Amino acid sequence: MTTYQNLKSASYIDKIISFTEKLLKIKFTLTGKYKYSAYCPFHADNKDSFRVYVNDKDEVRFHCFGACDKEWDVFDLIIQKNNCSFRRAQEILAKALCVSDFIPYNKANPIPVMEKKPDKPVNFTVRKEVGRKTIWALKSAERFYHNLLLSEAEKYKKIINYLARRGVDIDVIKKFKIGYAPSLGEEGVAGRALINNYMKIFNKNYNVFNWFVKSGLFRLLNVEIDNGYNYYRRYIDPSYKDGFRVNYADYFAGRITFPIYDIQGKIHGFMGRRPDNRGLRWLKQQSEDTEINTGGLLYGIDKVRGCVDDYTTIILLEGIFDYFAFYNMLQDKKLIIVSTLGTNLTDEVKLILEGLHVKNIIVAFDWDAAGKLGIIKISKAIDCQVYYLGGMRADEDPADKLKGIEDIINGFSLKHLFCAAEKIQKQTNKPIFISHMSSGAKEIIFKPDTTLDVSEIGASNRRAAPERYYYDIEGFMPHLAYNHGNKAAIDDKIQNLIKMLINEKHENPGACPQFTIFPDFIHKEIYDKLGVALILWLRLLVEQQTKRRKIKETDSTIAAWLQTSRYTIVKYKSMLKELGFLNITARKKYQTLTVKYFSRK
Repeated sequence: MTTYQNLKSASYIDKIISFTEKLLKIKFTLTGKYKYSAYCPFHADNKDSFRVYVNDKDEVRFHCFGACDKEWDVFDLIIQKNNCSFRRAQEILAKALCVSDFIPYNKANPIPVMEKKPDKPVNFTVRKEVGRKTIWALKSAERFYHNLLLSEAEKYKKIINYLARRGVDIDVIKKFKIGYAPSLGEEGVAGRALINNYMKIFNKNYNVFNWFVKSGLFRLLNVEIDNGYNYYRRYIDPSYKDGFRVNYADYFAGRITFPIYDIQGKIHGFMGRRPDNRGLRWLKQQSEDTEINTGGLLYGIDKVRGCVDDYTTIILLEGIFDYFAFYNMLQDKKLIIVSTLGTNLTDEVKLILEGLHVKNIIVAFDWDAAGKLGIIKISKAIDCQVYYLGGMRADEDPADKLKGIEDIINGFSLKHLFCAAEKIQKQTNKPIFISHMSSGAKEIIFKPDTTLDVSEIGASNRRAAPERYYYDIEGFMPHLAYNHGNKAAIDDKIQNLIKMLINEKHENPGACPQFTIFPDFIHKEIYDKLGVALILWLRLLVEQQTKRRKIKETDSTIAAWLQTSRYTIVKYKSMLKELGFLNITARKKYQTLTVKYFSRK
């Protein structure tokens, strides 16, 4: 009997080569015994980088020595090209090789699952240098996307309006070089605006195209291991004849681009933001296979030097829009703010803060254990004081966030603090007191009555958040089903569920049956990570909490609950498991499912 390992053995190499040529629409050239080469079908190749060889296990293997730098066996290629299961790939190859006595591999897909990486210790690392060619490519992209947004302001009016709602007006767009990369679905551009703009240069010098690839500015659409592979592969377009645009598109297609600079003003990369709340809202460039490393960069650090010298104080924020909320509040634009972009602090940050002679760090975001330890380590290393305010809610005024320490801040946006205080007074009809101190010509920046020891970091005079939010099961159950007609309908249902999670929460238990969710799941908008699998997650959460045990049900039973197919349940279960929000233990007769509130990945 022939096994799946036998099907990819060297004894079938001639038939495998013929089959692969038809599958990938390429032509191999014999270069030696059991050795072939062709132009790679997965990237713009001009050096026949796609090679075939036989390894020491007598298996036929494929390897791209070009931009892909990746290895496959023939089953990988079938799965990638046909978007099918491993079992189906075996059947396709057996038929192509005319093998009738084939025994398929019936167990789980033998492709190894990536092991969970251990938590990283709180160590400081120094970033790698960014090359001159990468800087040129990044600068070119910054200029192109920024000019496109401003020159086509009427066409991209929705983008301009969205930014305005988030506190980013035209003047701020110009000052921070914010831009926009047209989406994959935009007619005439198809998510390739940056590639289109530089096509003449790419045609003259292929190496320049590789500069942009190594700068993380282009996305290879046909990489099956990437998240969203099934989505991106739809935009592969063989109608392009240049070789660049068939399998490549702009990495930030459909996103607002925020350039990130170092303290010297040198560009190091981008953050991309969808102009809506669907899917993955924020996107960073990948460091793997590129020269990009945005980890540890501080957004806005290029604009703080003069102000921090005067104030010896810096405010650490988490997100970019948090940054602009504080930016708009600051009197005379005294920029003592930076955003960590959601990452922990590195040794480079320690050196920057030390070089700026920072004596006071205000932390205005919710940190995890690693982030807290990182800031403590920095504060001890540079001998500074740390003040913790906690994270900003979506509807919170940054001036209100500073309320409670405003009496120890002198000259810091005083006018705006008074304005915020007056606004609060009108809402509450309660007196608001603000005071500040001064001493001679120099302002006293921080002079608290009591200092906060690093061991006490995390304490706050804010009203304590509830331990859990409570939701009425009866109100949610009718919405927990996949009985939708199309993608637009399911998107609407997900958005409606998110609104319910935000608006229909209770801080105390009620009389009717309820389920609970931790506040951070809502405040940090973790629900966005789950996408369409949110419905399954919520339904399993209700089941787990009402029965107070792990879930022991078949996929067919769960499919009946949610009015969908077993295939849909399997797909979304896998998605939740991959994201770290569901534990699955397989048994002979049943499975055990445990809902996780937060991902540990």
